[in-house]
Amino acid sequence: MISFQEYVAICEGYGAQDKFVIFRTATRSVLGTVVGFEQAKSKATEIRKQRGLKFDDVSFMTSKRFYGKTSAAPSGGRRIEYAPLYNPSKRGRFRGVWDDQGNYADLD
Repeated sequence: MISFQEYVAICEGYGAQDKFVIFRTATRSVLGTVVGFEQAKSKATEIRKQRGLKFDDVSFMTSKRFYGKTSAAPSGGRRIEYAPLYNPSKRGRFRGVWDDQGNYADLD
């Protein structure tokens, strides 16, 4: 749990022009978008009351954090997947990568 001072520091860290996404926590479906932290709080409260949802059912965060980073991935745009199976000879999990064209390659 964070202290109130840490919470205030986090809130002040958001700019007045940041775009926030209001979403339903169970399904991560977008319920609305607004600009500014205070507007996001008030809009989330309005949506909760309008739809009759509980406090924990609706949340909001910045659009960058919700949709992911807009910059290129450090892996060069590739998505690395880790298998649930442990490979004792390599002392790790089986790894593979998907590139932008949909091709799969082993990393081991």
